[in-house]
Amino acid sequence: MKIQIFLILLYYCNSRCAFTVDDKDKPIETDKDPEIIGVVEACPFFSGQPVCCTRSQDRSMVKDFKSLDATFGNDGGGCDICGSNMKRFWCHYTCSPNQSEFMKITGRQNMTDPLNSSKIIEVQMVTLEVHPQIACEVFSSCKRTSFATQVSAMASPGGFFTFQGEQAVGEGGQYINVEFQESNSLYFDDIWACNHNYSYTTKDETGIHYWDDFGYELHGECGCNTCEFSCQPDKILYEPPGILYGFEGTYILFAWGWAILLSLAITIIRRCQQKKIELSDLEEQKQILG
Repeated sequence: MKIQIFLILLYYCNSRCAFTVDDKDKPIETDKDPEIIGVVEACPFFSGQPVCCTRSQDRSMVKDFKSLDATFGNDGGGCDICGSNMKRFWCHYTCSPNQSEFMKITGRQNMTDPLNSSKIIEVQMVTLEVHPQIACEVFSSCKRTSFATQVSAMASPGGFFTFQGEQAVGEGGQYINVEFQESNSLYFDDIWACNHNYSYTTKDETGIHYWDDFGYELHGECGCNTCEFSCQPDKILYEPPGILYGFEGTYILFAWGWAILLSLAITIIRRCQQKKIELSDLEEQKQILG
């Protein structure tokens, strides 16, 4: 027990933060030590632990996570487990006590706001190192959500995170350049697959609520449309339409039958007419010779 406590203290003693926000919620560079701020509403699993995020950042994440749910969660045509994994990712980005190990602040720069092309804003430039396993597993839980499938730039793990890093310009005042490497990178355990079930339930006057291991509510299972692991392999989910798709087979056979009979009749009539012409010509030749 004493050894564990010593290792934990050693871990936090060597930890440093990379960025924080000023009194106007503008991101600024820092090398402060992680601090205990009590309950972290946006990231319940960080509550009571030394973190790099402030209460102001916690409040901002609570607001941002509502938008995330509307985009990637069940209510937005997505998957709540995808949303949970993404919340954990951004919680580690913002609050992890070893933030400086996977993040580098490289200055400030004027950039066009992606949400308003006529607006130029000054942003903090960030290089974020992400572990490839994290990138692949989070992307796997999200790649079939409606939003991800509609944005071609998010068709791969790299594109998925790069797109979000670029969108942080307008929303978070940062431009996040995402890179991938195994050492000194953002990493956390137990990424849930999109077909993972809930961990526990609670009940109140509104009914039963389902939760994952990390304090996020799951409003429903992720179906086949948003989670390939939920698809049943013994069922045909989609069959490409053939050339007769949408037509009644009996009517088609009936029509083709009449067409064939008509074609045969026309052919026989033409041959009979041709035969009559040949016989008439032969008769005329006999009369001339006779």
